[in-house]
Amino acid sequence: METALGGKKVLVTGATGFIGRRLVAALLDAGAEVTVLTRSRSGLADLPPGLRAEIGGMADAAVLARALAGQEVLFNLAYDVRASAAENLAAFERLMAAARDAGVGRIVHTSSIVVYDAWPDHDCDEGGSMDRPGGSPYRQAKIAMEKRLLAGPLPAAILQPTIVYGPGSSLWTDGFAEALLAGGVVLPEPEGVCNGVFVGDVVQACLKAAALPDLGRERFVISGPEPFAWSALLDGYAAILGRGAVRRVPLAEIERNLGPKPDESADRGPSPAARISAVARRLIGHKRFEALVRALKKRLSKGGELYPNHHLLEEYSGKGICRIGHAQARLGYAPEFDLDRGLAATAEHLRAMKA
Repeated sequence: METALGGKKVLVTGATGFIGRRLVAALLDAGAEVTVLTRSRSGLADLPPGLRAEIGGMADAAVLARALAGQEVLFNLAYDVRASAAENLAAFERLMAAARDAGVGRIVHTSSIVVYDAWPDHDCDEGGSMDRPGGSPYRQAKIAMEKRLLAGPLPAAILQPTIVYGPGSSLWTDGFAEALLAGGVVLPEPEGVCNGVFVGDVVQACLKAAALPDLGRERFVISGPEPFAWSALLDGYAAILGRGAVRRVPLAEIERNLGPKPDESADRGPSPAARISAVARRLIGHKRFEALVRALKKRLSKGGELYPNHHLLEEYSGKGICRIGHAQARLGYAPEFDLDRGLAATAEHLRAMKA
């Protein structure tokens, strides 16, 4: 990667996020000339030195033009979960138009495994369909973005990560850790498989895609070396934390308790609390905001446990395996973190959370 990316000019959107922060560090280590697009200077405190920053949002055409000028690779990791799917799609369209106008060499775009109709109940690979109507607004937006890239003029690597865990993963690591510290986590019996991928392996896939010599417009499923049981992940967290338990409840009982699944297809946009959260993150920075949220949860959440909602239950009970053979053969993707190594790389972060 040092040879392939050394001296290359790259732009990263979503650079202050969970994956983005690690990608920026890896790009700098590889010798790339890194520019990040961020909505506020506070987020720069979470990033390593040695990069160039453009401050502004994707609604500002002048900011996009400056950020994209002369860039060889655009890494698009941006998706604001505190905005509506329509707002995210509009921002994506503006970014793609600006990238085309700037003559960007290629795009490495992070999508999601949720685009596939088969997920999470059946096996998934790049040949799977994305035709099932409905699903969450997030899923619909990710499908629309993929179709836009596949039909567009620029070479594009569309990466489709599975369950991305590791230090700072708000749901699959930090959220579980907070639940274990507060009481525990409920899993269905029988449980399904977790197609987990450690964040470091997703970064590796991004770097490989940026360096692929003959990139067309292609999709790549990105997961870990092997799937594992959800209980293995949660028991691993609990062992590191020295606290928390996994309680198993019959699947049919959880389904009865949850009742019919609500229609999630309507794009209702973020709640007022989510919009306040977005403003706070911009003002004080991602890390400081998350630390404040964790401190508040420690005071308010005692003796509880994380009971699955409809979304989590689908994930917990799914039996599908995500196939990474295409990414291995085409990109040279070689995931380095099995569950044991991923847990070891997360241990320091988890111990800090319980302090």
